[in-house]
Amino acid sequence: MRPPSVFVRPLSPEEGNRLKRLSRKAASEAKRERALIVWASATRMPVSQIATLVGTDESHVRKVIHAFNERGFSSLDPEQRGGRPRRITDEQRARIIAVAGARPDTLGVPATRWSLKRLARYLREKEIVEISPAHLGRVLGAAGLSFQRTRTWKASPDPDYETKAARVIALYQQAPENGVVISFDQMGPISLRPHAGSGWAKRKRPERQRATFNRRHGTRYVFGAYDVHADRLRTRLKARRRGSDNLAFLRQIRACYPKRLRIYWIQDNLSANWTPDIRAFAEAHNIELVPTPTYASYLNRVECHFLPISEFVVKNSDYLDWDAFNHALARHITDRNGAHRDQRLADLEQRRQIAA
Repeated sequence: MRPPSVFVRPLSPEEGNRLKRLSRKAASEAKRERALIVWASATRMPVSQIATLVGTDESHVRKVIHAFNERGFSSLDPEQRGGRPRRITDEQRARIIAVAGARPDTLGVPATRWSLKRLARYLREKEIVEISPAHLGRVLGAAGLSFQRTRTWKASPDPDYETKAARVIALYQQAPENGVVISFDQMGPISLRPHAGSGWAKRKRPERQRATFNRRHGTRYVFGAYDVHADRLRTRLKARRRGSDNLAFLRQIRACYPKRLRIYWIQDNLSANWTPDIRAFAEAHNIELVPTPTYASYLNRVECHFLPISEFVVKNSDYLDWDAFNHALARHITDRNGAHRDQRLADLEQRRQIAA
């Protein structure tokens, strides 16, 4: 049987976490979709499953992956064209970008950051280019520069990062003999309140939500267990994510499979996921606990499937109680795991057997 061959190049922890952030918070929907495609491919999810996840065709998924492998994060930005010819040469643009990317105090300017007016004045005084502050902002924006706050960063301190990451990827790529691979995590906390969203409506007549509310129902967490090779998602709504709650969910998932099948349980390093009771239960019930590396939650494939839950169950909602939320979540999961998906998997397996 021929294995899938189109995957994104190996990612660093910083790149993986950046993709995860862009898939949720990028300004344009196209960029969020492309980031999700690359993020899912980084977990060695096949092209066919990614296409189903984002609701597009497989050729588009391959195109996005190839573009990222060639051009990196710049390939995620949508291409916009049109307008009159540029008045500033490429050489001048390159010098503008170089000056804007440098701290002013390193160039003899008594300031720690540029404003558009100060930068335009400096470019004029140095006879680089005559440009207005407004157009300077557009030039910098087109070059991918924006005015933003400085941020801290952290690399994974895990000394076994490479070993753990390789183990997780290997389980994603090849189904173990007489075993199943389960990706587990928790989504939340989620509260009962009006959640902003979007939808189709008449122009200037959007759907309305109440603006005032009281949070009297506490919060909940969505526990998710994703069977990687069967492409099946199971969820439960829990009030907390203590070790006892995680153990109860692990017992429920263990009961879904024959005892002879070994479960490879992929999870992050939350302390509540590794209590002595959970370790003892796993050892006694043919379960191997597989950790993801520290600060590498992007390798946990179930998180890709939490995004549709957020988009289609949480956003644009105003549930009266947790029973209503749980009912909506159950309907979403039932539709996601529906018969049409089983038929698609059967067709895919048949095509792979023919190709082999």
